[in-house]
Amino acid sequence: MRDLRVCFIGDSYVNGSGDEDCLGWIGRLCQGRFDRSFRLTFYDLGIRGATTDEIRGRWKREATARFPEGADNRVVLQFGINDVAELTGSGRRVEEDVSIANAEAIVREVSGLYPTLWVGVPPANVACSPMRPSTDMEIVFSQESAVALNRRYRELAEQLNVPYLDIQTPLLANDRYMDSLTRGDRMHCDGSGYAIMADIVDRWEHWSDWFSDRS
Repeated sequence: MRDLRVCFIGDSYVNGSGDEDCLGWIGRLCQGRFDRSFRLTFYDLGIRGATTDEIRGRWKREATARFPEGADNRVVLQFGINDVAELTGSGRRVEEDVSIANAEAIVREVSGLYPTLWVGVPPANVACSPMRPSTDMEIVFSQESAVALNRRYRELAEQLNVPYLDIQTPLLANDRYMDSLTRGDRMHCDGSGYAIMADIVDRWEHWSDWFSDRS
């Protein structure tokens, strides 16, 4: 029986933060692919607030601990939205060129070890950024910065020959998704938004191929 293990590595959107059903997009995605003809095990390695600086330093240790020898081990990446966050008095958390360098290092290393898919930066929640907990520092997200980073990630993925899903463009054009950003935890979408994300990823041919005879 095929033993498929998938580590989803990234930030709060991988974690599903703000979802009242506690499923996020990865829980819904894997739920839709559950099949008793093989064993599907997925690991949520999303950390709320994580930047590419932090993900670069931790991904390998965390994934290796979950990937047994002999299993069909694979990785899905999503990160970047926290890099574009600006903290009042401190500026942007990770400058764009550093974010690109981090992404290149992560993707090169991951894809050199495991079959890899890369899901792009989601839209920034520009209307609902709250005060950072326990501080007087405000978090501000720029849609322009998120769009620019997504574009550069897409170009990088093409150079590295790693499948990249631009999830941002269809989400920006989806009124139901953009409305879901006002109903989550004031930072993220609610469950309806994550369901829309899951549907987009599930229809992606590269994800579907992992469950076909071609895998």
